[in-house]
Amino acid sequence: MEEDVKKAAKTRTMWRRKLDPTQIDEYIHRHNTIWPELLDFIKEQGVTNYSIFLDDNEVFGYFEHENIPALMDQSNLPTQLQIDWEESMRPLAADKISDDLGTKRNMQLVFYVE
Repeated sequence: MEEDVKKAAKTRTMWRRKLDPTQIDEYIHRHNTIWPELLDFIKEQGVTNYSIFLDDNEVFGYFEHENIPALMDQSNLPTQLQIDWEESMRPLAADKISDDLGTKRNMQLVFYVE
């Protein structure tokens, strides 16, 4: 089972972020009108099944990717598109001063069923 979890962790990633409670509607609106070039970029990276869930003022993102280590490698510099999106979304987050440029700490996968 542990080997199955490790294998699954290579292709499934989840992140979370707290939102400013007064900006939740705007966060939803921006994702309903996501920039087409950002959507294309996400798909070009091989990301599939990307979902964002809202729970009160916290959002949880989930996506699948064939090569998570390359995608999540912190040494990869963000593209200008990613920087622009993150800067546009920063005012909606609870932590408006973070300089992480959207970097998310991956959650540890402990159970997986296919």
